[in-house]
Parts: sequence; C-alpha cells; structure tokens
Amino acid sequence: MIPTCSTAVTKKLAFRYILENIDYRKRCMHLQQIILLGKLNNVWSKALNLYFDIPFKSIPYKKFNRN
Repeated sequence: MIPTCSTAVTKKLAFRYILENIDYRKRCMHLQQIILLGKLNNVWSKALNLYFDIPFKSIPYKKFNRN
C-alpha cells in the first residue's frame, strides 16, 4: 500500500483546484456552444464580436453601492 499523508489543508486545496477546474470547463463549454450558435445565426456572431470588442473598464464599487 502507498502511504498517504494528507492534512485538512491539503484536502481543501485539492478540492478547490478540482472545483475551479470544473468551473473553467463549464465556461469553455458554454463559450463553444455560443460560437456554434454564431455559425448558425448571424445575430450570435455579432453579439460575440460586440462582447469581445468592448474594452474592460474598472468600475468603482461605490458606483453600485450608494451606502
């Protein structure tokens, strides 16, 4: 048998890595579906072009929360 020495921190880090990997794959899968829809319908391809052409702006948090 292979000895395993795993602490609670190691388990948490491994679990977080697995969850992030699953989330990344889901996002990629959704993007691939939208690209496929863009090949079938011109509206989706225009929406993708518009989405990727817009520059990222950092919006201050106070703009959303007026407290």
